[in-house]
Amino acid sequence: MKRLLWLLGLVGLVAAGAWATRGGVRLGSKPPAPGRAETVTRGDIEIRVVETGTLEPLRKVEVKSKVSGRLAHLLVREGTSVRVGQLLVEIDPTEINSQVEQIRAQLAGARARLAQSEKAVLLQEDETTSRIREAEQSLASAEARLAVAEAEREAQPALTSGEIAQAEATMRTAQENLNLLVASAHPQALVQAESALQEAATSERTSGLNYQRQRRLYGLGFASRREQEAAETEYAGARARLEQARARRRVIEEQNRLELVNAQNRVSEARAALDRAHAGTAQVGIRRQQAVAARAAVEQSRAQIGLARTGRRQARMRDDAAAEARAAVSQLDQQLQEVQVRQQDTRLAATMSGTVTRRYMEEGELITSGVGNFSSGTPVLQIADLSKMLVKISVNEVDVSRIRQGLPVEIELDGARGERFGGVVSRVAPAAAGSATGSDGSSGGGNNAGATGGVVRFAVEVLVEQPDARMKPGMSARCAIILDRRRATLRLPLSCVDGRSDTAVVQVVRATRREGKPGEEEQPREIRVGLRGETHVEVLSGLREGERVRVPAFQGPKRQAMDVEFGG
Repeated sequence: MKRLLWLLGLVGLVAAGAWATRGGVRLGSKPPAPGRAETVTRGDIEIRVVETGTLEPLRKVEVKSKVSGRLAHLLVREGTSVRVGQLLVEIDPTEINSQVEQIRAQLAGARARLAQSEKAVLLQEDETTSRIREAEQSLASAEARLAVAEAEREAQPALTSGEIAQAEATMRTAQENLNLLVASAHPQALVQAESALQEAATSERTSGLNYQRQRRLYGLGFASRREQEAAETEYAGARARLEQARARRRVIEEQNRLELVNAQNRVSEARAALDRAHAGTAQVGIRRQQAVAARAAVEQSRAQIGLARTGRRQARMRDDAAAEARAAVSQLDQQLQEVQVRQQDTRLAATMSGTVTRRYMEEGELITSGVGNFSSGTPVLQIADLSKMLVKISVNEVDVSRIRQGLPVEIELDGARGERFGGVVSRVAPAAAGSATGSDGSSGGGNNAGATGGVVRFAVEVLVEQPDARMKPGMSARCAIILDRRRATLRLPLSCVDGRSDTAVVQVVRATRREGKPGEEEQPREIRVGLRGETHVEVLSGLREGERVRVPAFQGPKRQAMDVEFGG
């Protein structure tokens, strides 16, 4: 096998030598042909960063429920246009309605207890005020009785002495009259009868006053029934004596002959009155005891005032109970308001105008609350404002430093090939964060920023200036961010200019004729350049439109040239 391969190689070499002999192949060095010439033109120069991202609405919201429950009615579908406040979803409110009624019943009971407590406070206040007023009146009455008792205690000795003296005088008068009547056959019996009548009237008035006083003291509780009955008896006796005196006077008038007997009777009565007057000395001690009792009543009334005023503390306790009941009413009222809010939350309305782009659930499914849970809740719908769209792209760290808000962007969609839409950079992420994107610039989700394969990328958002009806959320969009642009300026292909400085030397090609034959000659010229785009460089001075510039030859290592000529 090896021998066969060697023979085939030898045959090939022989054939190549023969062909070279006939065709005239020459190997050797030959100077390169002149490079091509480029024309100075007028056009646009741009510096752009191109990335591919995802088309999304500027504003979108996910409709979630604040309450858990069964999805009773779902009133919209994907693609439905909705307005702010429009009813979208109804959740079965049976359980929440039951809670509302239960708390309402508890609130009614708490309000009833509060009303009862407030009434008790008012009643306690009225009772305390009434007791204090009653005690003060009792004190005033007791002090008045004390004053009377003290006055009577001080006046009783003199009154008793006067009564004794009066009784003794009456006794003496009666005895003298009797003696006189005995001695003088009673010439003045009628006069004496009249005097006795006056004395009886006086005694009747005194006894009547004493009886009235005892009745009042008994009614106030400062005299015994015995004292009242004794005063009543004395008063009755005084009235009887008055009637008796009157009768005596009538008897005297009718029967003068009985004067002596009557005089004797008067002596007896005077003696009895004297005995009673002497017995009245006991009233001094009684009046003293009554004064002591009145003083004790005063002290008791003062103590009752102090006891009545302690009811203020009971009133404060009632106030505390009312405050507690009021707090319970407030707490239940707040709970009712909270549950009523949850009751209203069973009807989900649109929080923005737009189009329903997603419908995550169907009627009859159970949803979880979007608040108060470890999870973020179950989304029901997604609403997006398709009148304002943006493209989310990710830009590598080399280019992101040149991107700023407000830069114009040209957007191309796979769904609208051949058309370009205008946009503007609306946001540049301040830091690389979130999930990564591929090296081709496609969106990787999240914030479209991160690092992949050692390349750090940043999220950039491009706002579409005039959204089109063909733009759908989720479409791929190719964005060309215009970093800089020159319109209708002199330009030259980049291949004609070496280096990166602001000046360059180029070879300007001019057409010539020598010996009647057309030809070309080159003339070096220094030019000043400006913006360097992807394919062209801006010419600020040194060239005119239409001039031709030679592309510099390759400046790398020399290569061997091989010319092949074919014979006839």
